[in-house]
Amino acid sequence: MNFDASNMDIEYVQCAVCEKEIRGGKWFARIRHGDWMVALCCPLCTEVFEKSPQAYVRRIQTLEMLHDPKGPFKDGTPRLPHAINDNAGP
Repeated sequence: MNFDASNMDIEYVQCAVCEKEIRGGKWFARIRHGDWMVALCCPLCTEVFEKSPQAYVRRIQTLEMLHDPKGPFKDGTPRLPHAINDNAGP
């Protein structure tokens, strides 16, 4: 998974809309939205992204967080921010 299109020499990146793999910088467009530079594979995905960029950036941020080995969803299981005392009674 890679949605960061900020590096022009990147081996591959995924389209921010349809998640299609784009290799060798052969994207249709790159668009900066806030801190994100995203790649788009075709005119339709570009049009869709431009209508609602925040929704796609938010989805990318969520996917990045879910796949971050140091993030809150290690091994696909949410980790609680603090330990639970198993000995605590009702």
